[in-house]
Amino acid sequence: MSSIDDLLNEVKWLIAARNLSYTSASDACDIYEGFLFSLVASTASKWGAHVHYEDVHGNSVQDLLFRTGPGQLYTKTKPFTHAVIEFDRAPALEAHVGVRVQGGSGVLHECDVVVLQADEAALSRRESVAPRGSKCLLAIECKYYTTHLGIELARNFEGLHADLRAQHELFVSNTSAPNVLRYLSARKREYEPLVVPSAPDRVQEVRSQIRRAFKSYLSGYTGSALI
Repeated sequence: MSSIDDLLNEVKWLIAARNLSYTSASDACDIYEGFLFSLVASTASKWGAHVHYEDVHGNSVQDLLFRTGPGQLYTKTKPFTHAVIEFDRAPALEAHVGVRVQGGSGVLHECDVVVLQADEAALSRRESVAPRGSKCLLAIECKYYTTHLGIELARNFEGLHADLRAQHELFVSNTSAPNVLRYLSARKREYEPLVVPSAPDRVQEVRSQIRRAFKSYLSGYTGSALI
């Protein structure tokens, strides 16, 4: 079985979708984003959230359509899918793939996977504006490479972190690069390498980071369950 098939099967299993827009002919980098999105959704569900899927029009869906290039959260040219994440007694969140988010400078940045407040996502759709990075709980940079992971990717992530101002940010890759690890570690940025379905220990590390973000969010609401 190919690595693409492994990723595709894992996405299908994690979110139990009836149909996915990803196929075995999709680019591995796109499915990898779907894989991290699925880890966000399944981790939320594991720790007590109600998770369901909607399109940009607010319709509940079982056939899931994901972006394969950066786009605006509010675009209605295609009914792209996002996850709605609802923990008890806390405002809802949404998880999206491949959307542009506005940094503190006003510059738009692509977020491979982002979890943000649902009311900010609703504002984005209503006003046709990019959501603000400061309203994002978690931004995940997803890098699936069959070649060397260059240091410029780490530098770009550092710039993203400085401007986006999301509450939690995470760099995830299917390979490992010592230079990337040293660069991000020196700046106290979260980096999880070698994350693939065949490495459950590495996947669990990502789940732990996702859980930490949710736990931080819930701690701000009296009466919310602490996961």
